[in-house]
Amino acid sequence: MIRNRDNFLFFIPILITLIIILLTSLLMYQLRQFGQTYLTETEKELQVDVKQVLYVVEPLLKLKQYSALTNYCNEFKDEKIRITIIDNNGKVIADSNTEINKTDNHLNRPEIKSALSGKPETVIRYSSTMQSEMIYKSVPILIDGKKYVIRVSVSSHNISKTLDNAEKNIYLTFFIGFGGVLLLTLYILIRVRIPFNKLQQSAIKIASGNLDTDIFVPKNGVLWELSRAINVMSKQLKRQIKNMKKLENFRSEFIANVSHEIKTPLTSILSAVEMLESLSPTNKTEIKCLQIISEQSNRLNTLIQDILSLADLEKRQIFKNRDFAELTISSTVENAISLCQGVINNTNIELEILENTPIKIFGNSYLLEQAINNLIVNAVKYSQTDKITVKSYIENNEIKISVKDYGIGIEKDECSRIFERFYRIDKARSRELGGTGLGLAIVKNIVKLHNGKIEVISKPNQGAEFIISIPII
Repeated sequence: MIRNRDNFLFFIPILITLIIILLTSLLMYQLRQFGQTYLTETEKELQVDVKQVLYVVEPLLKLKQYSALTNYCNEFKDEKIRITIIDNNGKVIADSNTEINKTDNHLNRPEIKSALSGKPETVIRYSSTMQSEMIYKSVPILIDGKKYVIRVSVSSHNISKTLDNAEKNIYLTFFIGFGGVLLLTLYILIRVRIPFNKLQQSAIKIASGNLDTDIFVPKNGVLWELSRAINVMSKQLKRQIKNMKKLENFRSEFIANVSHEIKTPLTSILSAVEMLESLSPTNKTEIKCLQIISEQSNRLNTLIQDILSLADLEKRQIFKNRDFAELTISSTVENAISLCQGVINNTNIELEILENTPIKIFGNSYLLEQAINNLIVNAVKYSQTDKITVKSYIENNEIKISVKDYGIGIEKDECSRIFERFYRIDKARSRELGGTGLGLAIVKNIVKLHNGKIEVISKPNQGAEFIISIPII
């Protein structure tokens, strides 16, 4: 979950970075395409210019009118185009921008070499004469068996400078954009991710029941309102739970007080019944009445004991009064079995311990013995089984205590309700056997007090297995 959230938070900077890289690459490609297109168009223009110059220069070379050639070239002195006429020895005969006595021999110029070899050439290079990068177009011409070269050129300095500046601006924009992405990433990390993680940790602690957790509320930023809202919600929830605990405590105390008040006269009733029974009445009606009073009083006494036990467990959970100590699970299981031997001895049921792990945990031995005893007694009374197996073992860093019978089993829709208070699967049979409907509710609360859980695995006619799971801390 955290990884998915982090992926989402940093997806936007990554996406922006990819877009910047893509746009930069696209702009650089377009820039180079533009430069290439410009060169291609310039070369075409120079080709046309060369043809026009040849049209004028060729007759003048045939007539050896060199002064006329110079005058013709001088006409282009103030134009962008430069015209140069070179003989086969590399000597400049005429030039539109430079006096011929100030020019160097051009025999080693690459475009001149190519043209003298008979192949027209287009070259881009720096000209020391013009102090600029130039685009040269040179073509050979043969006059009376003698080779000449007509060279036309234009400066590419402005376009090169423009392209260089554009390239620098693109790179500058890229680094600015990349720097912006880094700032955005830092902002997300410092102002969103870290505060969000702190807020999440606080929310997890609150969800786990620690309502005294301080909520991290940043002074500003996108999470300020959310943090403040959670903080207000936490305080309201704390108040509500405090009120609920007061009400729950009042309810538990009320039930306990009522149960105690009932228990006092009930004890007197049971004492009176015992006294009457000791007089050995002979009247059948009197004997029957005393029997009914005795049975129902004992049943009511059992119910009150269970209610008091349940109220005590709920009170322990509210006030975190667990009264735990180190105990050995194997001894607890053996003690629980000993407590119900009297019930088992009156039946033909076989009770077997399959496995009993001697691991030590912190818990309330008396309550755990009561929980295991309740499960065994329930199996004896209601499962119609001829065998019960008990085992304790370790699984997934938990201690498991299993009580399994091989009797009539439990319907699927009943399994989810049998831990409810006063819920009975077979109400008539439960009353007949003196059940209160609180035994499994008590077991559930004892397990809950130990931060554990209880589950039942059962199918009709295939028995039922109750499994207590308590984390090993």
